[in-house]
Amino acid sequence: MADEKIVSDERLYDYLRTYAKTIKLLAPKFHITEGTNAGDNYVSLVCRVTIEGVAEDGEDKEIQLILKTTRTLDTSEVLSSSRVTNMFQREMFFYKEVLPIFKETLKDRGGIIDRFPILYDVSDESGKEILMLENLAPQGFVMAKSKILDYPHLSLALRCLGEFHAYSFITRVANPTSFEKLKMEEHLFTERLADNNDDNKDEDVSKMLIGLVFKALANEDKHYSERYQRFLENMIQNMFNAVDGKAAEPYAVVNHGDSWTNNMLFKYDEENNPCDLRFIDLQICRYASPVLDLLYILFCCCTQETRSKYFDQVIDEYYETLSKCIKRAGYDPDILFPYEVLSEHLTKFGKYAAGMAIYTIHIFTGNVEIKNAYDNDILQERIENDSFYRNMLIGTFKDLIDRNYI
Repeated sequence: MADEKIVSDERLYDYLRTYAKTIKLLAPKFHITEGTNAGDNYVSLVCRVTIEGVAEDGEDKEIQLILKTTRTLDTSEVLSSSRVTNMFQREMFFYKEVLPIFKETLKDRGGIIDRFPILYDVSDESGKEILMLENLAPQGFVMAKSKILDYPHLSLALRCLGEFHAYSFITRVANPTSFEKLKMEEHLFTERLADNNDDNKDEDVSKMLIGLVFKALANEDKHYSERYQRFLENMIQNMFNAVDGKAAEPYAVVNHGDSWTNNMLFKYDEENNPCDLRFIDLQICRYASPVLDLLYILFCCCTQETRSKYFDQVIDEYYETLSKCIKRAGYDPDILFPYEVLSEHLTKFGKYAAGMAIYTIHIFTGNVEIKNAYDNDILQERIENDSFYRNMLIGTFKDLIDRNYI
């Protein structure tokens, strides 16, 4: 492809040469290109890799892979290097510990639908982490064209999350010893993050983003701005509370944690409808209420119009899929996760959606390069002239307030 950007990071070539030796591939040749567009990934450098060589039996062999590694550019603009390391380690933990526990537990209880790429290899050298993953593109999986989800994409995403969350509920009762290993400590919203917010630059960015929502709500009924102001008075603590698994017991599960559009790959049928899905980027995977994944998608990746038409429907579809999976394993969803508890959790943890929306809608509504994600001049111009962006902010916060989530 003419627009492919070749990656020349010698560290990745060294890593691949070592990997080729371990799989006994002779005379290997490597082709590495950037695997995502500007604005698609904010923590990792994602590369597409093709390895060509000769297998032990003399046959020519071609292997297609995805490599994820720490960015060698402006990472500090968004996250500190220690936080990036923690996030890479969390994704490794998911593939090496969490998924195997689910597979073992569900083996004789209906099995799991594996909605994640295969992990082939890792390098956990601090600051130079590498994950080698299955390339799902040859199977027809691609990113959605729009970061904002319509009903068909939203419905599929929530049904697949229903399956995924069901594995935790089943493991809790079927394999309680292993379930204890799933209770991961929160690694993103921590006291250290609150301390970092004392940094003048971080504080300035937060104030600017918070102010953009006030600007968006300026011409709405004043009670929206007043309720938003009340939410802000305890926002950081609300986020800490929302991601605390203990606050969701006995209904906490393994969450994807970053379940926005670009962390899902879709396959399409002949009519171009999404028919299959794989989740990627488990770097913010956490142990918390299952509704956090739902709230994030519904309020940060959907328009007000989509929510007004389909909110109750997709919540029902989520619960129906989760229930089927639990029943297939031989358990009662009305005991493991009653529908009433799902409804209660949406209200109890709804503040999480507001906190995430303040920081993400600016990114999800535009094709923004990492260094410009929170550029004040760009965002001020957008709030004035980009009606879609402005309406996303208005719709999200009005809906959160109308539902008494904040």
